[in-house]
Amino acid sequence: MAGKEYDWKKIFLEHLRESPIIAHAAKAAGISRVNAWRNKRADPEFSEAWDDAIEEGIDKAEAEAYRRAVQGYEQDVWYQGVKVGEQRMYSDQLLALILKGNRKRVYSDRTEHTGADGGPLEIKTIERVILKPNE
Repeated sequence: MAGKEYDWKKIFLEHLRESPIIAHAAKAAGISRVNAWRNKRADPEFSEAWDDAIEEGIDKAEAEAYRRAVQGYEQDVWYQGVKVGEQRMYSDQLLALILKGNRKRVYSDRTEHTGADGGPLEIKTIERVILKPNE
């Protein structure tokens, strides 16, 4: 990665670390998303740095979601067009997402059914016999 090419890749990766949105990072680096993806496929070193930057950006987003959910955030309170104060708000929805993401077995909305020892379910068919009266 030399010269001008290095510069856009560096800018691209810096933006991905801050905001893991490829379109935003590409725009900040002055390239198209298509060009970014083309380079990711062609350059294993850049691809690895890209993946690491995405993970770092997602870690930051997750930390912010946790902060808003648990520590809360200030929101202005308005009355008849005039700000009259602030109120601390918390996000139950963000907290639920964090828990579902990190503790799927406990908080998942889905139930996975397995057979013995976690293996596949064994499907048995039952033959149905209908008897007529006086037979």
